[in-house]
Amino acid sequence: MGWIPANHMLDCFRNRPGIAYRKILNALLLFLTATTSRILPIALIAAFQMYDWPEQQSRTDGFWTAMREALAAEGLDAPEALARPEDLSTPWRRPDLLIGQTCGLPFVSGECGSAILVARPSYDVAGALPGSYSSALICRAEDDRDLAGFLGARAAINETGSQSGCNALKDAFLQAGLADGPLFAEVVMSGAHRVSANLVSEGRADIAAIDAVAWALHGECDPESHARLRVLGWTRPMPALPFITAGTRADLIPVLTAALTTACAATTGTGLPSAILPAESGDYDPIRKMAHATTAIELC
Repeated sequence: MGWIPANHMLDCFRNRPGIAYRKILNALLLFLTATTSRILPIALIAAFQMYDWPEQQSRTDGFWTAMREALAAEGLDAPEALARPEDLSTPWRRPDLLIGQTCGLPFVSGECGSAILVARPSYDVAGALPGSYSSALICRAEDDRDLAGFLGARAAINETGSQSGCNALKDAFLQAGLADGPLFAEVVMSGAHRVSANLVSEGRADIAAIDAVAWALHGECDPESHARLRVLGWTRPMPALPFITAGTRADLIPVLTAALTTACAATTGTGLPSAILPAESGDYDPIRKMAHATTAIELC
């Protein structure tokens, strides 16, 4: 039987003639209203949108099906379908988040609210190591400049809050001793790695930093555009995009990690993890340090 909202239940008692404890019930109603508007069980959500390109969604759904079945075997009733909100960051701060994935930079900068780490993935693609990944620094295939040659050029960046698309790009110039002033003459904000790669391929930008997994997906999904590009280098490896859950669900981390591992064994695909590793906050300190070191670097 479903739960009855507390305010409705108390209204029924309050409106019934002859109740001697009306003041007590009123006080209780005020308390419940101040702390929560309902006592209905929360419907949980799951979202894996970081590499969930349209061509990839059937694979992502298969991964979730395998994970959901593993959770069900442990007695956990997980949502039937993945959530796919237009804004990728929407699930990160939600109290009903069962499992999601975020970029490392938003996580260390507090944009995920009280969400906590579950695990970090490994991907079987170029530019990735167990539990970590790099970004491909890309340019057009016929462009023979080295990194220094792109000072004052046009850069495509998915968003300034991205570890792989912005922070890693600034760090690449910093590590090369090329960050004494503004890096570029123009920055095109693309909104997505895929768009950044295509902007470079089409000649509307000169350079971009593309997440290693996104770069592999680009080769599968946009092969003609991909063929017009080359990798001029890779950024320093950083911890891979973490899986997270709402901060109230620390007790579920072992079962969520086990279910992720089961799903890895049951599914394959470029945008899917090949293995799952434990994750602790300290694992993401390299991203914190990189973000601190690049804060003062001007893009343009």
